[in-house]
Amino acid sequence: MTEITSTGYYYRGSFVARIINGVVGIIEVFLFVRLVLELFGANSSSQFVAWIYSVSGAFIGPFAGAFSGISLGGNSVLDIVAIFAMIGYAIIGWLVIELVAFMFGTMKRI
Repeated sequence: MTEITSTGYYYRGSFVARIINGVVGIIEVFLFVRLVLELFGANSSSQFVAWIYSVSGAFIGPFAGAFSGISLGGNSVLDIVAIFAMIGYAIIGWLVIELVAFMFGTMKRI
């Protein structure tokens, strides 16, 4: 019979990596919801839509002006900046996790 035992090791880097993944995930969700709302032409006078635009606007700030949105007719807009920001934050999160893995030495990959 094979016994499965837990080693009981605690990896600090793994915990930090999970925190970073959580923060990046929350940012990505806000940007995705913004992208979908703009794609469907949501009315910005709605409180929820205005709140999403204001929160995600802080995350889009560093990428603002890089590209212009593509109008799809009516109020629908394909926000290229939001897509670019989502890719940028994913890359930045990955780089920070790799830096943490380097600083803490070997750690379990998540």
